[in-house]
Amino acid sequence: MKVILLEDINNLGQAGEIVEVKRGYANNYLFRQNLAVRTTKENLNTLKTQQKAFEAKRARNLAEAQEKAEKISGEEFTIKVKTGEAGRLFGSVTTIDLAEVLADNGYVVDRRDLSLLEHIKEIGTYTANVKLHPEISVNFTIHVEDEDPEKQKVLEKAKLAEEAKKAAEKAVAAEAAEAKEVADQIEAALTEVEEDSKAESEESEETEEESEDSEAESEETEKA
Repeated sequence: MKVILLEDINNLGQAGEIVEVKRGYANNYLFRQNLAVRTTKENLNTLKTQQKAFEAKRARNLAEAQEKAEKISGEEFTIKVKTGEAGRLFGSVTTIDLAEVLADNGYVVDRRDLSLLEHIKEIGTYTANVKLHPEISVNFTIHVEDEDPEKQKVLEKAKLAEEAKKAAEKAVAAEAAEAKEVADQIEAALTEVEEDSKAESEESEETEEESEDSEAESEETEKA
């Protein structure tokens, strides 16, 4: 069904726009939250007379979103959780958790507008995104830590050690791959040199044979 939006809704449209939505979504959410109205003749006539007001509202919403984006961009937030072995979470961090930590820091956003760039199942640093306006989204950093400070220190040391180990293994693998590539290049060059040498040898033999044939023909001509 078609509705008239009264507010900007990310991934749907801006205030004053007519959009197509599912009937259940309209009845159970948009109308109840006063975010939209039905496309009746009366509401459409009202929309005509309020276009300037909607344009001003859109401009105001955009300015507010830009201001909030500038504040959130580059921000770092910490979420404390309970963890099990090796820093694994009991469950996972969700957009509800993100909305709560943002609200605790003075940024009220709808959890539907939040997203994680990867699934969080253990302590660490992650990137999240919030869409503040149909035209504006911004990334911010989330530090997921154990609620026990002492355990967090132990887990961090273990995580750093594991990362160092992986980095060392990656470096060794890279060196081995580079060494193999060099060895392959040398082998290819040797093969090419051998082939060139063989070709030159065969060409030289052919030249000698031609020369001998020529000399033989000359002798036969002289005898004749």
